[in-house]
Amino acid sequence: MNLANKLTILRILLIPLFILALLLPNLWPTFSPFSHWVAAMIFLAAAITDILDGKYARKYNLVTDFGKLMDPIADKMLIVAAFVMLSCTTDAVHPKYLLHPVITIVFIAREFLISGVRQIAASKGIVIAAGKLGKWKTTFQDIIVIALLLYDEFPFFYLNPYLRYLIEALVYVTLALSVVSAIEYIVKNKGALNLHDC
Repeated sequence: MNLANKLTILRILLIPLFILALLLPNLWPTFSPFSHWVAAMIFLAAAITDILDGKYARKYNLVTDFGKLMDPIADKMLIVAAFVMLSCTTDAVHPKYLLHPVITIVFIAREFLISGVRQIAASKGIVIAAGKLGKWKTTFQDIIVIALLLYDEFPFFYLNPYLRYLIEALVYVTLALSVVSAIEYIVKNKGALNLHDC
């Protein structure tokens, strides 16, 4: 197994650690002040593996069927886990969810929709590459996950409502990118879907 695929597997293995970091304060309250920091670092490490595995595979021409299948699955597993945890996890130090559940539903629905489109295309032997808007969407998603996790960890930031407004604006920009990139993805690849046969 090449390094790119190992990085993909590592990304998947980091997901339960990310979840555990956010759930652990409910079982071990003394860990609570550190939970968001640890979760953010784990998520950042996982996001970095996403960047590295693709670059490594392309540079050394190591694109494999396993990588084509598991890399996007690993990406979706990571971001879905992050959004679900941000929408429901609370503890004594962080007694509220950080992302509105409706926004999480839209993000997750988008991922399922695009996965379905890719699966239909793949069944016809068509490989659809991610578009620029989709890549921007992923970058913004990674940013808001870390921003939401760490925002309350800096008391002097918490006193500045404008920073909170900025983070909320980033969330809605990411939401817009998710919807627009999904529409663009479907429109550009409607030929692969054979919508006229529906």
